[in-house]
Amino acid sequence: MNDIIAVHKQVERTLRSLTVIAERAREGIVIFDLDGVVQFVNAAWAEMHGYKAADALIANKISSFYPKGQTDADVITFIEEAKQRGQFAGRLGHVRRDKITFFTEMLMVVFNNEAGKAMGLVGFAADLTEQERTKNKLERYRSHLEELVEQRTETLEAANMQLQRQASEHEQAEQQLKQQTAELKTGNGRLREQISELERAKDELKRYRDKLKKCLKEQSDELTTVTAQLQDEITRRKQQEQLIKRQINALKTSSSQLQAQIDELSAGDPVGESDMLEATDSVEAVASVTDGEKSLLENVFRRNIELQKLRTDDAVEDEDSL
Repeated sequence: MNDIIAVHKQVERTLRSLTVIAERAREGIVIFDLDGVVQFVNAAWAEMHGYKAADALIANKISSFYPKGQTDADVITFIEEAKQRGQFAGRLGHVRRDKITFFTEMLMVVFNNEAGKAMGLVGFAADLTEQERTKNKLERYRSHLEELVEQRTETLEAANMQLQRQASEHEQAEQQLKQQTAELKTGNGRLREQISELERAKDELKRYRDKLKKCLKEQSDELTTVTAQLQDEITRRKQQEQLIKRQINALKTSSSQLQAQIDELSAGDPVGESDMLEATDSVEAVASVTDGEKSLLENVFRRNIELQKLRTDDAVEDEDSL
């Protein structure tokens, strides 16, 4: 009995020395004896379990702060481990006054009396609600992030495939462009050859044109000269025609005179020398005509002479017959 009283006094002294420190701590602190009866709780412990006053929790069983299904499985084992080792830490589930469960990071330490005999345990609990909430948020964020990453990965894969297709198309287009470039170079070379041939043909055509212009000019000059000569010839011919007309008129007159003389001869008058002279004068009057015209006139004159002779011979024969 005296030992029990001494233990309680020792506990009370210990509690008083720890109360000041415990009340200032943000962690929940509970002190219970080896039988599991609560001897002290600070305000943080009471608050995290849904209680306003810490004194109302004194003399409660430590098991009242844990879910019933967890008490035998985890809490008793946890306490036994702390008793054997002197302290033990781990994660434990707690229950609030409103039956809502939450998790804490729990550290239980055995305290001894002056003789070194275990008298009870001190528990330090850090509420993991905010940490769990943060963890859940992080989990949701990570899940959402994973979804986004998956979506982004799918998008990137699709974009990568599209990029590969575009790269392949670009490569094909580049090959086609190179081929077209080579064809254009070949066509350009042919075009340059054609241009050179056209330039040569142009130069040759220019030389031919200049030569043709020169020929045309020469022909034009020659034609002008020939035209002038022809005009002169036409003028000369007209003058000759006028002269011939006058000569023809003169011949007609001479022919009329010759015809009159022939008629006189036919009547029996001999042709005298004066008549022959007149005929000769008539012929000389037209001596200025051209050779062809002169031959014509001479033929006409000879024919008239022959006719006169025939008629004269006939007249002589008639006279001789008489």
